Amino acid sequence: MLRAFMILAIVFTYVVMVWGGLVRSSDSGLACPSWPLCYGNFEPPRDTAAKLEMGHRTVSSLAGIFTLLSFVYVWKKTKGLPRLTSTIALAFTFSAALTGMKMIKAETPHLKYLSHMLLESVHIYESMIILGFLVLTYRLIYKRSMEEGVPLYAYIFALITMITGVLVRYTGSGEACGHEWPTCNGSLIPDFTSWKVTLQFLHRNLAYTTWLAFLLALVSSFSKTTLLAFVFVNLQFVFAISMVLTGFFLPLSFMDTAMGFFLFAWLTYNVQIKPTINLKVKEVW
Repeated sequence: MLRAFMILAIVFTYVVMVWGGLVRSSDSGLACPSWPLCYGNFEPPRDTAAKLEMGHRTVSSLAGIFTLLSFVYVWKKTKGLPRLTSTIALAFTFSAALTGMKMIKAETPHLKYLSHMLLESVHIYESMIILGFLVLTYRLIYKRSMEEGVPLYAYIFALITMITGVLVRYTGSGEACGHEWPTCNGSLIPDFTSWKVTLQFLHRNLAYTTWLAFLLALVSSFSKTTLLAFVFVNLQFVFAISMVLTGFFLPLSFMDTAMGFFLFAWLTYNVQIKPTINLKVKEVW
């Protein structure tokens, strides 16, 4: 049961994040103006945008339930570090729910103010923490080797790039460089007259550095895992660049979001860790 609940919690949390990206990209964030219900009742909404938003809330609820069940079974079946990581995942599940409520009440999807942008970004970071610690909990319990996989330096570069990418998306900085790549507003090094241009330019250069880090990991320690990591990073590049060049075409925006969060979860599961703590994980039947 523990393995099943862990897998369901991870899958539903991932779906929530991708679905949330679709809600954001389609400007459906305020299609349901009340919370937690849509228009204050249980009647299914008729508007497509409202259906997207209400669907997102429904899947979020299921993800929360499976995260809670995983937490209960982890504490029942294991000892040591998995208990801590599952607790962190559950704590941020409650935190993300409260943040989501505040976003609706404050109408942050309009992104009118900097506080709105930051709150939206924090909500995504909370989701990343939930997904990351669920994956880490599963890994601590079921993955035998902790010392093989993607080098930690490559993982850190990827994580920083993802963090800045969230800021780019949720501060409305995605089009700060226009619909062009690799240039930004007609030049390789733009005029930094806007903080949005600066943020976009920083994110792009972090992405280039991340690509080099994964190339180095592939060359220095070739394995199936580092090869897959390099392939996944390149797929992420293709979706991101295509999204920019097409003016944030919705299907490409969806694929960019889906690939980005998948990459985050996959790397978290496969990053090299040298455990110095006795995990004391009981055998799970």
